[in-house]
Amino acid sequence: MQKLHTILAVCPGDNPEQSVGIRRAFTLARDHKAAVTLLLIHPDFPEEHESLKLSFREFLTDALRTAVDAHRHELGLKESDVPLTVLVQEAGHIPPAITIIRYVLEHSFDLVIKDAEPVEGGKGFRGTDMTLLRKCPCAVWLARSARDVAETMRIGVAIDPESREPGEKKLSLNLLRTAGSLAASRMETLDIVSCWEYELEKILRYKAWVNIPDEELRRNAEEYRRDNLSLLEALVGEANMEEGYHIHHLKGRAEDVIPEFTQRRGTDLLVMGTVARTGIPGFLIGNTAENILEKTACSLLALKPPGYVSPVRPA
Repeated sequence: MQKLHTILAVCPGDNPEQSVGIRRAFTLARDHKAAVTLLLIHPDFPEEHESLKLSFREFLTDALRTAVDAHRHELGLKESDVPLTVLVQEAGHIPPAITIIRYVLEHSFDLVIKDAEPVEGGKGFRGTDMTLLRKCPCAVWLARSARDVAETMRIGVAIDPESREPGEKKLSLNLLRTAGSLAASRMETLDIVSCWEYELEKILRYKAWVNIPDEELRRNAEEYRRDNLSLLEALVGEANMEEGYHIHHLKGRAEDVIPEFTQRRGTDLLVMGTVARTGIPGFLIGNTAENILEKTACSLLALKPPGYVSPVRPA
């Protein structure tokens, strides 16, 4: 992926020693020679217990530093290998996601990484995670399992080759290059997955007012498939992808096909982007991407389009 200089790792308040997000932050920082800031946000203290706030914060800080030592030991890192800042902060009656985004805006982090919030059924993202995906100005990595820091990790990238404006093409190229570099660093084959659907086929096949032979419909659909695949292959070529990838050009709706593909393929990390509508401050994730996220069970690395402006204002 592009060179990382600063990483913000959002820490869980309970059992940070088991945080795969912290471990992933350290491995990325090691590989990129980047600095890491660990941010732990705790709930507001009631006024009647205000006197305990300082000692509680010291307790959380000590626990976090103990977890850091454990992660460093597990990864074989010396203290000098990764520059580190540890912050413990009270929520201050502000949603955690907004606090995180404001900190990113203030310090211009390249990546936010955190453990994905547990969800019933293990699919989809909720709460703070979705707000970060929608509104955080930088890339967001939501880690779900220890496979995130395993020696081998199957990586997939979701691509729509039909760019409707330059920003969408730039995003697609960035997705390919980011996923390709991550896969190369793990000596893994990258899965490039893209979907196509000839939307007129269903309409024309089942409308009584038009009579088009099935063979002509099949020919039109095949022509659309070839054109879509050509666009995808041209995009992959422009990204200057190294060897070690496999293209999966699948028929069907992306929100159905991509989650099913990642589950069947055993994907550990899905790299995908948001709709590239530049010039519209705070434009949220498109409907297709939202639907994919609701069904995704693996870890996620989401990239923003060029020109994206967060709707969150600095404090």
